[in-house]
Amino acid sequence: MPLLQFITIAILFVIVVISVIVGTRAHQKEREVTERRFKQLQLMNRADRVQHHIAGLKNLNTDAIVTDVLYDFYIDTLRDLMNYSDQPDEIELRISKAEEERNDDLVEFTTTPHSYSFQEKSKYKERLTKAAKLLLYMRRKGRISHSHYKACYDYIRWLNLWLQLNRQLVQANNNFTSGDMRVAQSLYSVIMSHLKATSIDRPERHEAIRYVDSQIKSILKPPIVAIQESDNPDDMVADLVLDFDETPDEQLIDEKNNPN
Repeated sequence: MPLLQFITIAILFVIVVISVIVGTRAHQKEREVTERRFKQLQLMNRADRVQHHIAGLKNLNTDAIVTDVLYDFYIDTLRDLMNYSDQPDEIELRISKAEEERNDDLVEFTTTPHSYSFQEKSKYKERLTKAAKLLLYMRRKGRISHSHYKACYDYIRWLNLWLQLNRQLVQANNNFTSGDMRVAQSLYSVIMSHLKATSIDRPERHEAIRYVDSQIKSILKPPIVAIQESDNPDDMVADLVLDFDETPDEQLIDEKNNPN
């Protein structure tokens, strides 16, 4: 009888131990699945976010300095995702598509841009702000060096400034084309002051300065030539000064922007 009880107790102990082991392994397996799904969701959201940033800059992007960094981050994230995804073939397709898209032609920088609406400018400025925050995150994570981050950030700043000057430049170009040189000169002068006031050292800025400077010289050349060829240059200089001093530049611009 004692032997039977001992055997029964031993069997029950073995059953309990096996139950604990099975339960522990099941719990561990469930935890691993949960962690895998969480990591998969985290990487998927990160990849989608970076892809959204890349697409948001596409219509403004004249330099690949920022998008190259974003594409590297995007593709690396997708490769990490392949280790957790149940559909690696789809992830592989996204990687191939990203590698093809990064070789697409960039937008060509032009000093005669089309006009952006207020809503468009607000949308792009918001995208640039978010891109700048992502670059800062990547810098803190050590994905890019400080000097590379600075160069990328300067490009973001330049795009912000170029958006800010868009309306004035479009109007100045239109006034120049239509022959309204007085307002055109006032607008070009405002644009030039903004371009020279910033510390951003970008080739686009230097090109814009050269363009605006050439436009102003073109406006001033005829009256200067006329003064040089005049029999009464002092009178013509006085008339020219009075002509430009009669109405402040701000009023000229406001009148042109709000004819009613």
